[in-house]
Amino acid sequence: MALLRLMTPVYSVTLLLSAVLLFSVQPMFTKMILPLLGGAPQVWNTAMLFFQACLLGGYAYAHLTSKYLSIRTQGILHIVLLAICTVVLPFAIPEGWDPPADKDPTLWQLSLMALTVGGPFFIISGSAPMLQHWFGSSDHKDAQSPYFLYGASNLGSMTALLTYPVLTEPMLDLTGQTHLWMYGYITLILLTAASLFLLKPAAAGLKNANISKVDDAPISNALRLRWVILAAIPSSLMLGVTTYITTDIASVPLLWVLPLALYVSTFIFVFANKPLFKTSHIHIASGLAVVALFGQMLGYPNLRFTPMLSVSLHMIVFFLVALSCHAEMADAKPKPSKLTEFYFFMSLGGVIGGFFNAIIAPVFFVTAIEYPLVLGLAMLVRYANDPERTFKKFLIILGKKAFSLNTILIFIVLGAAYAGYLLKNSTIDIIAAVIVCISLLIDIKKRWQFGSLALLLIMTSPLAMPILSETSENVILRDRNFFGTIRILDNPDFRTLLHGTTNHGSQPLAPDEKLLKITYFSEISPVADVFKILDKMHGENADPKNVGILGLGIGAMACYTHPGRHFDFYEIDNEINLLAKDPKYFTYLSDCGSSYDVIMGDGRLNLKKQESQKYQALFMDAFSSDNIPVHLVTKEAIDLYFEKIKPDGLIAVHISNNYLDMEPVLKMIADNLGIYAVAHVKEGGKLQNTNIEGFPSHYFVMTKNQQIINDLKELGWSEPIHRDGVALWTDKYTNIFTILGNRSFEQRAKNIKKIAESKQEEPPENVSK
Repeated sequence: MALLRLMTPVYSVTLLLSAVLLFSVQPMFTKMILPLLGGAPQVWNTAMLFFQACLLGGYAYAHLTSKYLSIRTQGILHIVLLAICTVVLPFAIPEGWDPPADKDPTLWQLSLMALTVGGPFFIISGSAPMLQHWFGSSDHKDAQSPYFLYGASNLGSMTALLTYPVLTEPMLDLTGQTHLWMYGYITLILLTAASLFLLKPAAAGLKNANISKVDDAPISNALRLRWVILAAIPSSLMLGVTTYITTDIASVPLLWVLPLALYVSTFIFVFANKPLFKTSHIHIASGLAVVALFGQMLGYPNLRFTPMLSVSLHMIVFFLVALSCHAEMADAKPKPSKLTEFYFFMSLGGVIGGFFNAIIAPVFFVTAIEYPLVLGLAMLVRYANDPERTFKKFLIILGKKAFSLNTILIFIVLGAAYAGYLLKNSTIDIIAAVIVCISLLIDIKKRWQFGSLALLLIMTSPLAMPILSETSENVILRDRNFFGTIRILDNPDFRTLLHGTTNHGSQPLAPDEKLLKITYFSEISPVADVFKILDKMHGENADPKNVGILGLGIGAMACYTHPGRHFDFYEIDNEINLLAKDPKYFTYLSDCGSSYDVIMGDGRLNLKKQESQKYQALFMDAFSSDNIPVHLVTKEAIDLYFEKIKPDGLIAVHISNNYLDMEPVLKMIADNLGIYAVAHVKEGGKLQNTNIEGFPSHYFVMTKNQQIINDLKELGWSEPIHRDGVALWTDKYTNIFTILGNRSFEQRAKNIKKIAESKQEEPPENVSK
């Protein structure tokens, strides 16, 4: 009896620790390899696919060994395999493992992860179903329902995910994290041995022990397929919403783990001994959330939210939709005799969802529509276990009633909404959004009618709108690769390269304006001020004056020509490199006449290979959509940049951003390094003698040369703005929550407006002076 009393705590702790190890290694190792791949959000998607595939392999291993081996033999084998995998600990990236400079790095990333974390992750993955199988074979009073142990496992997963960005990452560097993980792994081996020891010898010698006595009815293929679909949809949505929020904000562990933590938490709710919510109520809540999201999207841009509100809305929608799918799946779970098979097919669904987002979608979709597509499909699988809501019965009802008046109303109002969208009439948009949402709510309990309409509405809302809203423009190219989505668009005056949702450079189309620098690089931008300073420093001297630029875009900065000036562009995406060099698309590089080289690969890694004091100036203009790769703006990164510039040189960082306030981050780094710094915003406006506008832009300059600071201040630059709560960013610590909302840009823009207004109010004689 004493051993039986120990079983629940020992098994719970063992499962909790195994889950902590599984879910802490995911952000830890992904962060380790992120700088090698330019900070692209796809790094996380690829990593998640790898971990899901390993999890599937671990569940298959647990299922097959449970089927063909006695528990004692299975346990000994498991402990031996756990011990063998200690040879790769602590984790580290092997020497010489550099990503390919001009090829898709997906295979490289998967190979590296298989070599390093693959073995331990695979073996630990088998622990959860295996230990539940052992517990189910015991004489414990709860042996007939071991699913509650899955709650302990998911509690461990949640603990690992939520503590990583707030405790583990800030307190330990990657070396400390890998060593702590290794000690936890060794502890897991000991706890697994204790779990095996607590089983009665007779039970340990059997293949299925007590669980062989319960209902062993065969499982239909239809049920297996249902498990797979209900698991695949939340898995895909998790990666889709992660890509959606990290593409335009930042690809950092904090924004990786939030969707994953919510995903894991749904299992805790649905596999609890006494579920907190009825599945029918969850379905209604998920429907309400999707209606709210659609209402916000249909009212866009009138209902644009702050970054925090926008992320929160998508997180709520994702959580409730994932909970809805997993609740259906949990309601269809089998008896304990089929436990390991159930987990295998559940994991198979997870892998299919991950494979769809990480491998299929980037190849077959030129825009990132997988997120809204799967979100719409999720509405069709609500009530999947209800025999009264099958597709066949829906067709019978549809044949009798045709379309309801409610459905017809939705289509009429939707047409009016898109007319308002095209006419830019905000009143029509908002009224239509309200009416459509109310109409959808009437059908919220109707599986197929609500689901099909929701799918249609979501796929034609601004969530998936880029593929529709550009049909009236001249779309020259659409493509997608590991680093994101790319589009080239023509309007009457200029051609634009879009990466994700962000302008990465435009060039005028008129022959006499073709080499005019526009957007963020125009003659009225802060970057023009920096080149004025460089031109003054260089004078007429034609000796080589090297300028390094992290981020190629379309090569517009190559048109800041000067005798002897040479540009080194550092670019990680070979497709951007090919487009910028191709005169069929853009001609800044080919026609401006500057000497240049494009160095492929991650800018920071390649810059490290360059000789010291090579550059007079370094520009950091690397963006993935609107996301500034975090590893390029840490103290260590800035330290490296100063090694590569001359003692009197400068570093200029482009920090224009819709969401993040990078100015106080760079101020903290400059203060820590004891160097001079200034920042500036220019409001943009029409360029002289053209109809083309320069964009508002925000720049930050650091230097050890006091004269550069004085010269920039004469041009309107000023001391950087401080922001409370912002700590020093390093390779070991970043915190984007402290810089959400670009307050520095807003404050500088207000100052510009005040100055302009004060000039207008001055008496004419003062103006003439």
